[in-house]
Amino acid sequence: DRRLRSPAFSSGLSVPDFAACLHMGMRPVGLVQGFCVMRWSWYASSSALYANSRYQGMGNVLSSYSCPHGYMSADHRSWGQNFEQPQMTAAWRQGYTSAYQRMLEEAAEVGAHGVVGVIDTTSHLIDASIQEFHLLGTAVVVDGAPTPPTPWTTYLAGQRLAKLVEAGFMPVNVVAANVSVRVWEVCVTETLLRGTTDMYGMIRQGDEIVQLAEAQMQARRVARDHIRQVLGPDALHGARMQVAERELGEGDREVSCTLRGTRVHQFKDADRLPAPVPTVRLS
Repeated sequence: DRRLRSPAFSSGLSVPDFAACLHMGMRPVGLVQGFCVMRWSWYASSSALYANSRYQGMGNVLSSYSCPHGYMSADHRSWGQNFEQPQMTAAWRQGYTSAYQRMLEEAAEVGAHGVVGVIDTTSHLIDASIQEFHLLGTAVVVDGAPTPPTPWTTYLAGQRLAKLVEAGFMPVNVVAANVSVRVWEVCVTETLLRGTTDMYGMIRQGDEIVQLAEAQMQARRVARDHIRQVLGPDALHGARMQVAERELGEGDREVSCTLRGTRVHQFKDADRLPAPVPTVRLS
C-alpha cells in the first residue's frame, strides 16, 4: 500500500518504451504485480496403471496405440495412449488467473487505465511439485480519458504498442493457455526412446517416434483451440508458444504447451500509407 500510494511513480519500462508511452499520451503511474503459488501433482505411476490393460486414461483420449508384435508378457507394453489432462489445465488456469487478477487489483488501486509491458513467469520452486505464477507490468493513465471498469492489459509496450494502435487495433487483455498431454508409451515408443531395436526387425534405428511426435502436435493444437475459445471475434497478437517435456516414470511422460499473447480488438481501418517518393534515380 505504501508503494502504490507514494507520490513517486515506478516503472518497469525501458527508456525507449517509456518515451513512446509518453508520446502516445500514456503516463506511467506504477509497477503492479500479482503472485500465486499452486501445489502440483500427477496421478499414479505408470506401473500401476499398466497393470490394467483395459484402462482408458484419466482425461480426454487423443490417440491410442497397440503393439505390432502380436504377443503379450508381464513387462511388455501392449498398448499406449496420448490424452489431455483437463485437471492440469484447470489448475494452471487457476494459478495464472489468480496472479492476473491480483495484478489488476493493484492497477485499479492506482487508478490505471491499462497495464503495458506485462511479463509473466511460471516456475517450479525448490525442485518440488510447487509452481509459482508471477505477473508484473507498468500501470499507465491516459489523462483526460474516463477510467474503464477494468484496466486493459498487453504484453506490448513502446513502439510496438504505438504501431498496433496506428494499425487500428486496441489491446483488450493478455491471454494464456496451458495444455498437458500425458503419454503412456506403447512398446514401440519405449524401444525407440531407448535408442534400441527389436529382435523382429519391426523397429529400426532412424524410425520416427510417432506417438511422441503426435503428442507434441496434439499439445500445440489443443492449446490453440483453448485460446480461440477465449478470443471470440478478436485476434491474438504477438503469440508465443513454449513446449516442455518431462519424464514422470518408466514409460510415462508429459508434454505441456503454453500459448500466450495479447487479445486485440480492431476499432478502425488501418491508415493508408503515403505513396513512396523517389529520392534517387539511377537513369
